[in-house]
Amino acid sequence: MMPQLRVNGVELSYIDQGAGTPVVFVHGAWMDLRYWEPQRQAMATQYRFIAYTLRYHGTAPWPDAGEHYSVVTHTADLVAFIRQLHAGPVHLVGLSSGGRLVTLVALAHPDLVRSLTVLDLPLDELLVDRPEAQPVRDAWWQAFAPIDTAAHAGEAIQAAKLFFALANNQGPGAFDTQPEAFRQMILDNARTVPLARAAPRPPALSCATVGGVQAPTLVVGGEQSPRYLALIDEVVAQCIPSSRLVVIPQATHLMIHQNPAAFNEALLHFLAQP
Repeated sequence: MMPQLRVNGVELSYIDQGAGTPVVFVHGAWMDLRYWEPQRQAMATQYRFIAYTLRYHGTAPWPDAGEHYSVVTHTADLVAFIRQLHAGPVHLVGLSSGGRLVTLVALAHPDLVRSLTVLDLPLDELLVDRPEAQPVRDAWWQAFAPIDTAAHAGEAIQAAKLFFALANNQGPGAFDTQPEAFRQMILDNARTVPLARAAPRPPALSCATVGGVQAPTLVVGGEQSPRYLALIDEVVAQCIPSSRLVVIPQATHLMIHQNPAAFNEALLHFLAQP
């Protein structure tokens, strides 16, 4: 049976493999810890690989009706989870919305974070005052409209598939071509779509605020990721003084599955830096 940690009154499932400095992986929306399977063996040979499932995600029954789903809740859970490990500062890796969570933890609790890795971090607010980015930003939100329509209509699975197509950036129908285990993970988490879309908007982060990250930071994008996310990657790398930007070739937003060897190599190289 998968181990669990009790944090903030709920049980969070996690995988813990390997030894040494912990590397904690935080998944994005409509996913769970299974997302990081392509990293587990590669990381566990040199580090303590830890991936957990956010509250309300995965296949376990919800602790309530979902009313506490928010960035604030997930961030507090992540802080408590790291502290429960009793393993000192950790390397934090976050994908997409999980990238926002790890960034918030790095800003508020620098003592818990040894390094920070963010993959296609969707900080839309960093593009607001950049006129050159507005056409791309507008196009992204126009493309997001059908996802919200499906979510509000209670069509969670359809909304999840539409979001996958948008983030994957390879046209409609791509979901059906994914491996069965990956598709099942998305379908299992489709029930979180209405919660995520109805959740309170997270506190906005400015470039100056993001620049307060003290930990060494790796910003990772996919060569074929949506231009919207690629622009944010570039801005984040500019805002954080101690950061570097790496682009994974032949990969989109779901880079760790599409080119796991290149991503794992980039992450291991980064983690090995003094």
